[in-house]
Amino acid sequence: MKRGQAATEYILVAALILIILVPAAIMFMMNIKGSTENLSISKLYKIGNDIVNNAIEVYYQDQPAKITLKESFPAGLTNITVRNDWTIQPPVNELVFYVDKKGRSEEMVFISDVNIDGDFNENHTKKGVKNIILLANRTSTGIPYVKIEIQ
Repeated sequence: MKRGQAATEYILVAALILIILVPAAIMFMMNIKGSTENLSISKLYKIGNDIVNNAIEVYYQDQPAKITLKESFPAGLTNITVRNDWTIQPPVNELVFYVDKKGRSEEMVFISDVNIDGDFNENHTKKGVKNIILLANRTSTGIPYVKIEIQ
């Protein structure tokens, strides 16, 4: 009789421990994932702001001005584009990062005060250290802009 009672108490204690540990472990893992995602978003905000701020400097220095930034791209970046329309006033110049956030693609838009342009592909969005080259340039009609290249 005492052996049966001891085994039952042992099972009840083990079940109680599991009831406490399993939800705690799940909450811990969710917290780590959220912190990692927030860190990636913060890094991307820094990179986007660095690009548009340095583009201003290159733009006003004019040709052949060039700045190379070395940035560490985090995971989660799915696409980069530049939206521009220099024919309207004020002109549109936006650097856009597309980020995978909780299974959805979200835009991070960085507005530039100067004309910017760039072409990007999936190699430019991969995690890792990249060189971002900002190069002062002019269109065939003489409109100044900053060309953004990622290597």
